[in-house]
Amino acid sequence: MNRLQQRVRTDWSVLAVLLAFALAACVIPTLTNVATTDDWAYARSVEMLVNDGKLQVFSVVAATSVGQVLWGGAFALVFGMSLGVMRLSTVVITAAGAIAFYAILRHVGISRHRSALGVAIYLFNPLSLMLAFTFMTDPHFTSVMVISLALYMRGLKRDDQDWRIVVVASFFAGWAFLIRQQGALIPFAVGWYLLVSRQLWFNRQSILRLLHVAALPVVMLVAYYASLRWINPDAIIQSTFFDQAISTGWDGTWALLRWLTYIELMYAGLLLLPVVLAVLPRSRNLMFDLVTGSRLNWYALLGWLGILGIGIYSFSRAGRRMPYIGQFATLRGLGPSDVPGARKMLSSLPWIPDVVTVIALAAAALVGLILCQRILDTATPERAAAGLLAMVGLWQAIGVLPASYHYINRGGSLDRYLLPLFPVLIALALRALAGQRMLMPVAWVAIAAIGIFSTIGARDYLVYLDAVWDMARTANAMGIENTKIDAGSAWDGYHLYYNAQEQPGTPVNTPNPPWWVRLYARSTDSTYLVSTNPDAHKGYSILLSRPYSAWLENDPVSVYLLKKDNAP
Repeated sequence: MNRLQQRVRTDWSVLAVLLAFALAACVIPTLTNVATTDDWAYARSVEMLVNDGKLQVFSVVAATSVGQVLWGGAFALVFGMSLGVMRLSTVVITAAGAIAFYAILRHVGISRHRSALGVAIYLFNPLSLMLAFTFMTDPHFTSVMVISLALYMRGLKRDDQDWRIVVVASFFAGWAFLIRQQGALIPFAVGWYLLVSRQLWFNRQSILRLLHVAALPVVMLVAYYASLRWINPDAIIQSTFFDQAISTGWDGTWALLRWLTYIELMYAGLLLLPVVLAVLPRSRNLMFDLVTGSRLNWYALLGWLGILGIGIYSFSRAGRRMPYIGQFATLRGLGPSDVPGARKMLSSLPWIPDVVTVIALAAAALVGLILCQRILDTATPERAAAGLLAMVGLWQAIGVLPASYHYINRGGSLDRYLLPLFPVLIALALRALAGQRMLMPVAWVAIAAIGIFSTIGARDYLVYLDAVWDMARTANAMGIENTKIDAGSAWDGYHLYYNAQEQPGTPVNTPNPPWWVRLYARSTDSTYLVSTNPDAHKGYSILLSRPYSAWLENDPVSVYLLKKDNAP
């Protein structure tokens, strides 16, 4: 008991952050029985696993997703199968990842209170918090990656190596691969770190080290692809990544790599805004450290600023403003806009995107200064841990590329693909500020404001989806079949994708369909639409309307059941 009391006294700040996350889960309707965008497919796989004992990945699923389905299946066995329980499983794994992230921050030499701030930024930025209340693969993958990395750091400490912990870390790396393919890059990055840090040689001991680091993930990878070939050949989209890269060519790949590098720096600026505000009054000290440091620091900063300058010029000429790849964090609020008519903008002021872009640019420039003034540092165990972290982050940044080929002509990527980079950026920035004074009250006020916005935004999105699904259920109760309804990607996929599977040659019955009808619900003719914007649908009339609660919007908002004019 005394040990527990001591732990509470020393780590009270991070416990307060975790308590705030639990309170957010109470404000947000976590157990609402709805799905969002793609997570209906993972939930369906869990249902089939629990009800039929069959593990299947659908053909429209691009991620490996098996690890997540097994995790969701465990929750379904304990709490019962529902879409809300699947969301709860994500909340729990996200909290576990946050605890592991705290351990990472401590491993790289960050104080307890600053580590708690890092955990708060990790949990409460809009993208992380919104994804934590879905059943998407991205938050599951990021959490398991962080757990694996924390264990690798502990097991590979030079002064106290423990290969049993490394093997456990490799299991979580393999589990991360079974959620998203870039999990295979985790042990690969660890191997590169060992090579660069001269811990690998041509000897028996080095071979054993590599086996501890990577043997389990390799076995899990081979087993997965064997099952994909012989047991679950329907998951055809997963086999198209290489084909998409080939069709894109070297020129397209180079262009995508340039875009993503710039975009990642801009999102890093918004992510680390609380840290930037806390060090802004003391930025002269950072410049002094840069001036008195190595030339490499200068060259790195010039390269960082050069990427920002070229990127902002190119994107501005193309008329693109932040958020560049918004899907879950957009100017319409949090959550995807894949329901007919979508939602209104949070603000009608035309200069808001410009302001967001300028703030992101300025913050990204200061983030570059923070990181580059500590590139070369005294060799310590904490620096070694930061090097391992940076290597994993570098390969995860490369891992964003394959999934982004699919969107090369539609913005270049999706914001949720950047989520695995967030813990790496936070930890490296706080590590670079070790020894520098920060205005911690400013940072805490900033992340508190961001957290409140994120919580309300996630709450509004799930309430909005609940209203859409409730209206679609009302249409069912009126005798309208789902083959007559389009209520958005998640509803259509959850209720109609089986029909498309049973009849692969089914034509698309909706003229000029949205992407989700073409992929998930070819059998619907969209005679009825569920929408929040009836003015966006010409040729449809309002049949029913029902208001719903939205805290971030001033105008009364309603969801509508629309009927195609002259339809029987």
